[in-house]
Amino acid sequence: MLPPGLQAERTVLAWRRTLPAVCLCVAAFVRAALVHPHVAHVVAVAGACVAAVSVVAGAVTRHRRYRRRADDPCPLGHLIPAAVSLAVLATAGAALAALA
Repeated sequence: MLPPGLQAERTVLAWRRTLPAVCLCVAAFVRAALVHPHVAHVVAVAGACVAAVSVVAGAVTRHRRYRRRADDPCPLGHLIPAAVSLAVLATAGAALAALA
C-alpha cells in the first residue's frame, strides 16, 4: 500500500515530464513546416499545440489539487485526457501523411 499522497505526487511529476516532450514535438513540427511547407505539417503543428495546452491544463489541475490536499483520490475527469488523446492522434495522422 502506498502512503497517502504518494500517488498524487507521482501523477504531478508525470504531467511535468510529459510537457517538455510535447514541447519538443511542437518544435520539431514547426521546423518541419518551415523547411518543407505542407498542409499536413500545419495540421501536425496544430495538433501538437492542442496536446501541449491540454498537458499544461492537466499539470496545473493536478498540481493545484495536490497542493490543496495531497491524498485527494479524485481523477482529472475525461475532458483533459480525451483532448490529449485526440490531439496526439491528429498529430500522428498528419505526420504520417506528411511522410507519404
